Amino acid sequence: MIRHSQLFCLALTLGITSTVRADVTYGKAKEGDTDIEVVRMTVTPAAEPVPALRYRLVPRDFDLKAGNRVIYYYRAELELDSTMKAIRAKFDEEKELGHWYGTGDEPTPISKLPLDKVRKANAMFEPLYRGYLQPAFELSGCDWELGVERLRGPDVISFLLPEFQNSREIARMLSLRTRLAIAEHRYADAVETMQQNYRLGSDVARVPFLVCGLIGIAVDSITNHALLDLIANPDSPNMYWAIGELPQPPIDLRLSVRFEMDFGPRMFPFIHNAETTDHSPQEWDRLFVQTIQDLHTVGSTRTLFSDGNITEQRVGAGITATAIALAGYPHAKEWLIANGMDRERVEKMAVGQVIAIYTERIYRRFADDWEAVWQVPFPQAMDLMRRLNQKLDTARPFGSGEDREVLPLVSLLLPALEAGRSAQ
Repeated sequence: MIRHSQLFCLALTLGITSTVRADVTYGKAKEGDTDIEVVRMTVTPAAEPVPALRYRLVPRDFDLKAGNRVIYYYRAELELDSTMKAIRAKFDEEKELGHWYGTGDEPTPISKLPLDKVRKANAMFEPLYRGYLQPAFELSGCDWELGVERLRGPDVISFLLPEFQNSREIARMLSLRTRLAIAEHRYADAVETMQQNYRLGSDVARVPFLVCGLIGIAVDSITNHALLDLIANPDSPNMYWAIGELPQPPIDLRLSVRFEMDFGPRMFPFIHNAETTDHSPQEWDRLFVQTIQDLHTVGSTRTLFSDGNITEQRVGAGITATAIALAGYPHAKEWLIANGMDRERVEKMAVGQVIAIYTERIYRRFADDWEAVWQVPFPQAMDLMRRLNQKLDTARPFGSGEDREVLPLVSLLLPALEAGRSAQ
């Protein structure tokens, strides 16, 4: 991952470095416990642009028209598959096209791009760009209207997002368009396309699923590589102020993390406000069994009972619920009492309610700790994540920790967050 702060530091050198041109090269270096991507490049001095923001990587609101970009994104999606099939049929993905984007292990340097072929590939993508993407980027609004905040139960996990995965494909072709403009010294066109690609990454990340934020970061990373290519070209403009205008962080995952930290009660309403919810003992038991069945649906306890028909699943869920209750109820009851709940009150509760209250409290503890990882600088965040992972190892069902789970919600939902914090 190339961070914009690194690009900003690089831009500081543009006015004081005087040497001949060289293509961008990439390498890996070990710094502490983190693999850092090292970018080596030779840059030439460029005067400060006049006006200072002559080149913009963030559009001015005044230049945009009212409207929802998403309508055009969806229309582009309808033609993307056929367009890319045609491009791949003409150019070898493994030997040619995949290297022209400027990303991956062996990106083709700008100076070695086969321009005739790249122009033909770009021309095949141009109708989709002109017809849908360019009009989209002229609009001010972005509302995917997916209603994800209303999702409950296993639908939270099973909700499909194919249109966002396809954004990577669009980003790579926009990067190809950018690199062609750089090779032809059309720098204003290159900056405009990079601005559009950064907007695409930001738009994808608006959906509060962590995976959408990660895709947005991937789109930004593709664009970052093209920006480095531009800076490395000998007569390219000074991008100091343009880079400084980019938001920090470019993709902020905190809203996605906050949304995903509520996955526990969203997926399993059984644990939501369990301490103050009034159910009969029979209803608590029914909800407990239903939660076990829902866990099976999302795959976390698939090994506990077989994938039979619905009747078999219900029977399996009931057997599993009984086993979990026998193993987990005594610990959950004593933990609640040790943490301040009245013993007489706990003794009178249904087994299902005791497990629900315990699960909600344990889940909230871990969820808040993981969310706090986003509130500190990255080095401290890495240290926090290491400690949380150690704690999580003892908190799994049947683990040795005092905060061990009865229902495996924490171990099901939280580990993916570490990749998200590292990516941001």
